[in-house]
Amino acid sequence: IFFRSSIMPVTVAYWSIRGLGAPLRMMVMFAGQPLQAVNYDVTEKPEGGFDRDVWFNAKPPLKAGNPLMNLPYIIDGDVVVAQTNACFSYLGRKLGLWGSTEAEVVDCEQLLCELMDLRNQMVGFAYSPAGPEAAAALLKRVSAEGGILQKFELWLERAVTQRQASGVHLVGNKPTAPDFHLWEMLEQYTACAAFYSLPSPIVAYPRLQAFYIGFAVLPQNQKYFESSLSKLPFNNKMAGYGAVPGGQKWAPGQEYGFDPNGGMF
Repeated sequence: IFFRSSIMPVTVAYWSIRGLGAPLRMMVMFAGQPLQAVNYDVTEKPEGGFDRDVWFNAKPPLKAGNPLMNLPYIIDGDVVVAQTNACFSYLGRKLGLWGSTEAEVVDCEQLLCELMDLRNQMVGFAYSPAGPEAAAALLKRVSAEGGILQKFELWLERAVTQRQASGVHLVGNKPTAPDFHLWEMLEQYTACAAFYSLPSPIVAYPRLQAFYIGFAVLPQNQKYFESSLSKLPFNNKMAGYGAVPGGQKWAPGQEYGFDPNGGMF
């Protein structure tokens, strides 16, 4: 476990969407570390479809530094990290947003794996034809008894009642990497429910509601929420849901309505 914050910027690279990039960007800004956000923007092809060459042309030289290169990736000085959960754990250790004991480290690792399951279910829905019936089925599945959201509710209940935690954090009483990914996924799921006029998937889960509200209002998160990065759409332009910030599909030729660019934050 190490803590190596500095004034040098950390690069977080991803598509020009929130997706997996959002919680990583959020972590860096929460810690007060300068962030270099590299956003690869998918564009429309004149003949129809979408052009992702901005990333695929950039990828080969990056693979020279890390053969596992993919999005998201992190560059921190001479360290190049790929693979999502490796990015979370690296930033967690670097920024002091990780477990302080072996037991807490194990908790962080377990939670990040479970969160990837929650994320993958949303991605499977969003990059399909989507629609209200599919959304209702998704929300029912993740919020049902024994579903993923109930698992997080029970985790927080145990943390509060047995470990004297505040309920604003998943591991102990301090922010760790899984907090940022859980918050982003709750944001995506509640926004999806609102878009299709469906009940919130956390309406029956008071611990998750308290976490969702309490984590968002932490002062260290406000720089991120005030930035253009928090206004990006959840998903890419080919998605059936969330291709623009309001949740709609991308309409050919439409104006952005958001700033897809990265930069220093």
